[in-house]
Amino acid sequence: MNASEPNLLDTDPVSFEVIKNALYALCADMKSVIMRTSFSPLLSLSADLSCALLDTGCNVVAQGVDIPVHLGAAGLSGAAAVRAFPLESWSEGDAVLLNDPYEGGTHLPDMSLVTPLFGDHALMGFAISRLHWPDIGGIAAGSSSVCDDIIKEGLRIPPVRIVEKGVTRNDLLQLILANVRIPQDRLGDFRAAQAGHARATERVAALCARYGAAVVRAVMAQTQVYSARLVQDRLSKLADAVVDHEERLDGDGIDANCRPLIKVRITKAAGSLHVDFTGSSPCVPGPINAPYPVTCAAVYYTVLSFLGGDIAPNAGVYADVKITAPVGSIVNATNPAPVVAANTETSNRMVDILFGALAKAWPEVVPGGSYGSACVYTLGGLDPRSGRRFVHYETVGGGGGATSYGPGANGIRVHMGNTMNLPIENVEAQIPVRFTDYSIVRASGGAGRHAGGSGVRKSLVSLADGVQASVLGERTDTPARGAAGAHDGACARFTLIRDGRRIDLGAKSGPHSLNAGDGLELTTAGGGGWGAAS
Repeated sequence: MNASEPNLLDTDPVSFEVIKNALYALCADMKSVIMRTSFSPLLSLSADLSCALLDTGCNVVAQGVDIPVHLGAAGLSGAAAVRAFPLESWSEGDAVLLNDPYEGGTHLPDMSLVTPLFGDHALMGFAISRLHWPDIGGIAAGSSSVCDDIIKEGLRIPPVRIVEKGVTRNDLLQLILANVRIPQDRLGDFRAAQAGHARATERVAALCARYGAAVVRAVMAQTQVYSARLVQDRLSKLADAVVDHEERLDGDGIDANCRPLIKVRITKAAGSLHVDFTGSSPCVPGPINAPYPVTCAAVYYTVLSFLGGDIAPNAGVYADVKITAPVGSIVNATNPAPVVAANTETSNRMVDILFGALAKAWPEVVPGGSYGSACVYTLGGLDPRSGRRFVHYETVGGGGGATSYGPGANGIRVHMGNTMNLPIENVEAQIPVRFTDYSIVRASGGAGRHAGGSGVRKSLVSLADGVQASVLGERTDTPARGAAGAHDGACARFTLIRDGRRIDLGAKSGPHSLNAGDGLELTTAGGGGWGAAS
């Protein structure tokens, strides 16, 4: 915090709260605009996107109630954009696009747009959005399948200035669209992101006009100070401790014997935390390797949750959190390791592993294990009803872990994902499938004083030949951990149904070719219970 700037945090807390909350509301407004103007149901209905504001140091100032795996990496994405284009080179109307997981991205389908924010003609910071495009090319429809090299996962985009002073670089945009399936829809999603950023620009200009750019800039810094103070206060009330935990993932989809280890040691000392992943497995052949931004996002989310979930999320929360993630390991992947399932599967398992460590010192505030997954399935092909090519990407909920306060939730997205349910009616209207089952798998959560949440069964039948299908999931072998003496949850199962035969697909598989009449059944895991049953 600059000593020359007005200190509203300590001298005028009412004005501080008004401006701070306006910054958070701005992020929600960005998201609303993008959802209402996007082409993809994954964005307009499922809300698989996130918005945040950064200061000129690329620290998160405010963020929406969006996707934790997106938001925890937002500052790293902004920093990558500024490394490519230094602060003095930014003009009003510029925009930088990127998705490179080794340059601040998470996985290739997550497209980040970074635009500058000005007040009184001075750079205030940046708006950033991260939209999950349903397809970014690669070997399989939906760009989320099993492969052994990131080049097979789709188009990798380092930070590029896609808009210069308000003029879109159509040569770059056409290059990107030429490498994706359904380019007209992706163009619509890109334009939606631009509309969201235009709203952010307007809102920041209005705030500066009302309060002055110096005051708004000061609050952008002081909101981080405020969150840091709250974190320090809550950590200082906990006993110092060193805790360890480790678990193995359920394979990578390529090597049948691959069960990589994630190992963590958490050291809590006074008001700081050190999260050390030393001893975790090296990168593996399949797409479960986590880029460093994904690992950071998992740690940051866990810290926020552990401390109660009511501290305003921004970079101040993480100021005293140190992360050690060995380069080249499954928690700090290096090129050309494939990464697409780390965003959805490894990140969620990582959170449960972090909670497993924290439970050894603070069991009363840590939940049981979750279904540990986003359970992604993708479909793509030609719709015989319209003659139009289609791509479909969807996540399926599962069981949440129980807590000391009550049972786990049934059939929800947990931890690193925060997407909404896609209505079956919408999916059936848009692509050639028919759903035959979508139900809660009762009693699949672990028993205990409080039961874990139940998983979900979702079954569909293909109505067309040559439909490409892939599944990325977790917990087919490793159940969700019961906490404080409770039982584990039931495991997941993914099945291909063909000619009356049921074929076990394992945790990660694809791309498969479905013909008319072939079925896909996804059964997600139950959450772990909490506390020994009385």
